[in-house]
Amino acid sequence: MRRILVGFLLLAVLNPGISLAQQAQPSTGGELGRSVAAPLLSVVYFPLKLCVGIAGALLGGISGWATGGDERAAQGIWQPTIGGSKFITPAMLEGTEPFQPFGEATSAQPSTATGASGSMYP
Repeated sequence: MRRILVGFLLLAVLNPGISLAQQAQPSTGGELGRSVAAPLLSVVYFPLKLCVGIAGALLGGISGWATGGDERAAQGIWQPTIGGSKFITPAMLEGTEPFQPFGEATSAQPSTATGASGSMYP
């Protein structure tokens, strides 16, 4: 009897169709909740993101102008304020897609105002 039990256990563990670590199937209630919550949250989040984007666009333009047309200074403000997620999706609430309220910083090219030596003066 013990041999048969061990045999069935080995067959169940080694069978590729049966896995002990299967991913949980999404529940209908959870999917419904995320599908309803995402647009409701976006109704609040999008106007805030729009205001931050408009303010960032203006401040970045002013920063670029105040530094003599330095695009790197403007990009330093534009990238975090204008970039990022514009809406909240059910995938973001589930955790399968990242939610980024601010844009990722990119490696901007050095300013054109500096010379090859890295100094403003030759």
